[in-house]
Amino acid sequence: MEYLSNGILELEVSLRGAELQSLRRVACPTEYLWQGDPAYWDRRSPILFPNVGKVWQDTIRVRDEVYTLHQHGFLRDMLFHKTADEDRHLAFVCDSDEQSRQLYPFDFRVQIDYRLLRNVLTVEWTVENTGDLPMPFQIGAHPGFNHIHFHPDAPIHGFLSADADSPWLSSRCDGGFVHPASATPEGSLLSFPIDIPRDGLLPLTNDTFACDTILEMTERMHRITLHDADGRPRVTVRHQMPITAIWSPCGGRAPFVCIEPWEGCCDPEGYTGQLRDRHYSHILSPHDMWHTSYDIIIE
Repeated sequence: MEYLSNGILELEVSLRGAELQSLRRVACPTEYLWQGDPAYWDRRSPILFPNVGKVWQDTIRVRDEVYTLHQHGFLRDMLFHKTADEDRHLAFVCDSDEQSRQLYPFDFRVQIDYRLLRNVLTVEWTVENTGDLPMPFQIGAHPGFNHIHFHPDAPIHGFLSADADSPWLSSRCDGGFVHPASATPEGSLLSFPIDIPRDGLLPLTNDTFACDTILEMTERMHRITLHDADGRPRVTVRHQMPITAIWSPCGGRAPFVCIEPWEGCCDPEGYTGQLRDRHYSHILSPHDMWHTSYDIIIE
């Protein structure tokens, strides 16, 4: 476990998956990050790569070959090595290997940087194509954030607010796949509206996630705040990615909620096309690099 602090925030990162394991204020013992109880969800903040969400029948097609690839990819289970440990900065790198090429036939290097500035944690991703063929990929974040004083029978566990106008539009997911009509960047014929009260706060109840996931694919949502049950802001996720997923297991009857910026999305139902043609995929040229980041703000 690697540790980083700037005197205001402190965090821990595992070498497995370069996954954030803890995020706290130095002056307060409150843990903001979900701690991975397998009764609900055994992860904390995995990095999703080379695919976000499920691929149809756990199968991808690259040219004339077929490979098995499971939900959210495999990077979250690979070992990274630390390449930087500086004041307010940690960096980790992972390279493709023989085992990864059995699932995804490309050579890559992924670097994850964690930087602290006052009350903001910036998470940076750099993807490099180290091979000689164009490389399709997706990448996404999946951090879970704790509710304060959670009780499963409470009528409201907290609230969400965002910079998207009401109503929010969520694409429909069935079994982890979007309906084909809602899987295009242009919009969603099978989206459903989520009306936001006039105060801008969406109550989080035991029924909020009966839809499984709020999947905002309209590129309107870039700042999402989790509030406690009294309406006080606790954590904000800020990003510039096209998709935001918001999820909590058990229909919302869980002690945490995940706010997930995605550069990618699950397959449409029945998709059997090439990996390179999946919606929201990036195609990285040989020996080229791609970069993005998002912020977690402790309010």
